[in-house]
Amino acid sequence: MPRLANPHVLLLASALGMALAAHAPLVAGQAAPAGRTAQPATQPAVQPAQEKAQPRGPRSLLPDDLLPAPAPAPSPAPLPLPAPTAPAPGGEDRADRQVPALDEDPFGVFGASSGDAPEEEEAGEEADDPMAALIGPLSQPENAGILSPASGGYRPDLFQGSDARFLATLLHRIDSPLASRWAQVMLQRALLTRATAPGPVNPADWVAARGAALAAMGAGADAHRLVSRIAIDRYTERLYAVAAQTALASADPMALCPLSPTARAVLRTPTWVLSDAMCLSILGDEVGASVLFDRMRSRNAANSFDIGLAERLSSAAGGGRRGANPEWAEAGGRLTAWRIGLSAAAGLELPQDLVDGASPAQKAWMVRLPTLSIGRRAALAPEVAATGAISAAEIARILAAEVETLESSAAGGSPGGQLRRAAVAPDMKDRLAALKALWSRARPGTPGHYGLQAAAASVAQAIPASGGLAADAPAIVASLNAAGYSSSALRWWPAMDDADEDLRATVWAHVVALSDAVPLDQGLYDSWSGRVSAHRAALLAAGLAGLGRAGLEATYPALENDWTRALDRAVSAGRAGEVMVLAATGLKGSWAEVAPDHLRRIVAALAATGHADEARHIVAEAANRG
Repeated sequence: MPRLANPHVLLLASALGMALAAHAPLVAGQAAPAGRTAQPATQPAVQPAQEKAQPRGPRSLLPDDLLPAPAPAPSPAPLPLPAPTAPAPGGEDRADRQVPALDEDPFGVFGASSGDAPEEEEAGEEADDPMAALIGPLSQPENAGILSPASGGYRPDLFQGSDARFLATLLHRIDSPLASRWAQVMLQRALLTRATAPGPVNPADWVAARGAALAAMGAGADAHRLVSRIAIDRYTERLYAVAAQTALASADPMALCPLSPTARAVLRTPTWVLSDAMCLSILGDEVGASVLFDRMRSRNAANSFDIGLAERLSSAAGGGRRGANPEWAEAGGRLTAWRIGLSAAAGLELPQDLVDGASPAQKAWMVRLPTLSIGRRAALAPEVAATGAISAAEIARILAAEVETLESSAAGGSPGGQLRRAAVAPDMKDRLAALKALWSRARPGTPGHYGLQAAAASVAQAIPASGGLAADAPAIVASLNAAGYSSSALRWWPAMDDADEDLRATVWAHVVALSDAVPLDQGLYDSWSGRVSAHRAALLAAGLAGLGRAGLEATYPALENDWTRALDRAVSAGRAGEVMVLAATGLKGSWAEVAPDHLRRIVAALAATGHADEARHIVAEAANRG
C-alpha cells in the first residue's frame, strides 16, 4: 500500500521533532514526572525490550486512561455532598465575544463584556515567543489557566478558600453538557481562568479535574490548551490520563509523544504503549515501533482497529511502512476519544451512523476539528452551540464556510445561505423571511432550534425594534438572548406597548429577568404561563425570586438537602468558584430535570457572589427553554 501523506500530520510531526529534541533528557528517561505516584527521577523510561508482560485477553483501549479520574480520597471531615436520592437541580449579561476569524477563537468561551460590543483579546501578558515552543510547556499547575479578567476569565482568587477535594468530586460528576447554555459558558470560563489552585490536593490533580470536566462538557480543545501548558515534570497519573483524553479530543495525537516515554513508566496501559509505538515510528525508530505494535497484537491487549489506527497515523506522518487500513466494522459500533482523534489526524472518514450516535460531548469535539468536512461540522453545529461548547459567532462562521463549498443552486437554501440573505437582503420582509426559514430548520424546543437562534443573533441584532414588527418580536428577542445580546433584546420591550397581549406577554417573559426596569406584572405572567408548560412557568417565577424579585403568584415546592446546604455554606463564605461548580451540578441533565426551587437557589447564590449578570441570562434561558 502506498505511504499516506497528510500535510497536516507532517507539519505536526516536524514540530514534534523539535520539541522532543529540546526535551532530550526527559525523553531519555533522566527525569520523571512529579506527583504522588510518579516514578523516581532517576528511573529510565521503559523501552520495548524491557516491558513487562501484560495480561492476555481482549482489553478495551481507553477506559483505564481516559475515563475521568476519580477524585482524590477525602481526608478528615469531608464536606457534605448532594444527597444521592435527591435529584441534582437539573452567561452572562455579557454578549458572545465576536472575533473575526475561526483560527482567532482559541477558547470557545465567550461573554466578557456587559454590552453588545466585541471585546479584544488580552495582549502583552503572554506574548508568544517564537523560541518558547522549543523548550516545551513551562506553566506551573499552581496558577494554571488560559484566561484572565481581560480576556473573559474571572479573578485569580476564584477558588481560594474552597477544598479542592470537594470541588474535584463535584467536577467528576459532570459527565455531559449542562441543561443551561449560559451556566456551561460560565463554568467553562471559570475552569479556564488563570486562578490559584485550592488545597490540599496536588495542583496538577486539580488541573486534571478541570480538564476532565471541560472535556465532558464538550470543550475538548479548550481542555487540551489548559492541560498542555503544564510543565511535563509536574505531571501526575491523573494529569497524564486527562492529557491523553484532551489531546485526542482535539485530534492532536502528536501531543502525546513528549509525554509517552515517562507516561509508560507511570501508567502501563494500552493507550500509552500504542502512543509510544506511534511516536517512535514517526521519529524514525521503525524497529522499536514494530516490536510494540506486534506485541500489542499478539497479546490481544487492545482492539485490532485501535492498533490499526495508530499504525495508519504512523504511516500518514511518514514514520513507517506498515500500511494499516483499519476497517470500522472492527470498531464495535462506537466512538471513543482515541478513534475520533486518530481518525481525524490520519484522514480516515468517520462513519455517519457513528457520528449520529455520538455523545453530545463527542459531537462538540468533532465540530472543532478542522480535518472534519465542513458539511459535517455544519450539521452538528446547531446542537453543539446549544450547549455552549461553541459560541454564536463560531456557529455563524461554520455555516458561512459551508456555503462556499456548495453549488450555487444549493447555497441559497442552506443554513449559511439563509443567514447571509437575512444579513444582506435590502427588504426587511425578505430578511425576516430568511430568519424564519433558518429557525424553522429545527423543531422549536430542541437543542438544534436553540443553536440556530444563537447563530442568527448577530443578524437579528441589526433589525430595529419596532411596533410594526411585533408579530416577529418574540422570535427575534429569543434569538438575541440565546447569544447574550441583552441590550438589544431589551430595546424591544418599549416597542411592544401597543402590541397584542399575548405577544407582549411573551416578550415580557424573555426580557423581565434582564433588567429591573422591566416591571413584574402578574397579568402578563398569567397570559404567558397559560401558553407554556407549568414547569417552564415555575422556573421563570423561581428565577425571578432568586434575583430578588419575588411577588408573582406561582407555586413550587421548597427543597432542602445536602446540595442546598453546601450551596448556602459556599455563599456565606463568599466562595464564588465553589458556587459556580455547585450550580453546574445542579443544572445537569435537561431543563425538565431542573427543580424550580433549585434554580431559585442557584440564581440567588450567583447574584450574592457577584455574578448577577450570569444569573440573569440563566433565568432568561429558562423562560425560553424550560
